[in-house]
Amino acid sequence: MLAIDIGNTLVKSALFKGDSPEKIYSMPTKLSSKRGSYLASLLKEVPDITEDIIISSVCKDAAEIIASDIDKHIGLNPFIVTRDTEMGIKNLYLTKVSLGIDRIINAAAAYHLYSKARQVPAVVIDMGTATTIDYVTKDGEFVGGAIAPGMISAYKGLLSMARALPEVELEPPNNIIGTTTDTCLRSGVVLGHKAMIEAMARMVAEAGHGHNPMVIVTGGISLIISNILDPSFIHDPWLSLKGLYRIGKINGLK
Repeated sequence: MLAIDIGNTLVKSALFKGDSPEKIYSMPTKLSSKRGSYLASLLKEVPDITEDIIISSVCKDAAEIIASDIDKHIGLNPFIVTRDTEMGIKNLYLTKVSLGIDRIINAAAAYHLYSKARQVPAVVIDMGTATTIDYVTKDGEFVGGAIAPGMISAYKGLLSMARALPEVELEPPNNIIGTTTDTCLRSGVVLGHKAMIEAMARMVAEAGHGHNPMVIVTGGISLIISNILDPSFIHDPWLSLKGLYRIGKINGLK
């Protein structure tokens, strides 16, 4: 099965042979909006696509272009995941029409891959353009959570409002007390986001009355802080792609 996850920043794809993703490939979402561009790049990585294809997207236009290109040039009709797709969990979110498809897919992946077998709730943290912190009960009920500015989004917003501040590479500082403007920024932006994530994970679990939840962290920006997060947190950068594969299996894809 070929899984394609279209996000705000990147389009990621992975070929699955069994439960593990292989040949993971990504390109900027803005480049994929040109007809044929994503498919041409993808075919360099996976030249003979004959498998079932499953797509999720937070960008409707990009999804339509990629699905149309696949249908036209390969003759395969991709399975497009929507909020109404069966995912093996129950969606209790009150405003489903505004629920990002990425959040519910990650929730399903976290439940099926991590928390279901242990019969414990899951807190799912996705670090991208936004940082989302979502809660899934031990019975597989997606309740909701919180949406915060992503670490880089917040930093860019700060720079746009405080133009005297320098641009720095975002990486964990050696000391929480910065002694230069650069290290102060790294402390506040990087360690501040780490503190927010850890505190929010605890508060979300407490609000959901969940005991000993499994906390799963994903998203491209998670690579910046994965090594300094609470060691009990699970870092899975390919959670959404694994979720797509599991959802495809639930819906009869090969």
